[in-house]
Amino acid sequence: MKVTVFQFEGTAEELDASQVLKELADQHRGPVSVTANDGPDGGTLPARIPGVADDGQETVRQLLVRSPAPGLFARFLKETSQWDKVGVYGIKRKNALSDAPLDYSRYLRLRRQGSQFGGFAYIYPEYSTINLRLNYSQQELDELGIKSARTLTTGHQEYRVSVDLTDEASLTDALQLAELAYNAT
Repeated sequence: MKVTVFQFEGTAEELDASQVLKELADQHRGPVSVTANDGPDGGTLPARIPGVADDGQETVRQLLVRSPAPGLFARFLKETSQWDKVGVYGIKRKNALSDAPLDYSRYLRLRRQGSQFGGFAYIYPEYSTINLRLNYSQQELDELGIKSARTLTTGHQEYRVSVDLTDEASLTDALQLAELAYNAT
């Protein structure tokens, strides 16, 4: 028995337009199966990173290229940036001049405009990590049915819950926790 396997990556339009792929498929004798493989991260990046200002688009995109779950991260941003009065911001560095642009090179802040509490989440595109303004214990997370979050023992005492986006369940947990943090700010 001889088995030949080809794997091609690209959008449906790119694969349909590929002359090489057409020639290979025409030479193949036997059944052909095509499967969509978005990978564990839930897809590719959109043309624009949701919620991110124009001056941060390229920097955040470069960070997401190294991310373990760029599609999940983009989906998290798409959902949360649509909430009422939510903005996605870069960070103003401590020693930056007053007219210096925001820095998007390490992490972003999700903030409910008008809130006196600052951000409700600090998000790290390169790692697809979400740190939330929640001071919950692991027991409280367990009671909520949250499986993919962990409590942090270092850093700011208000931001003690973290989720690494790795799969659909972690995205669901991150969105549920982000909504709790949003409502508390």
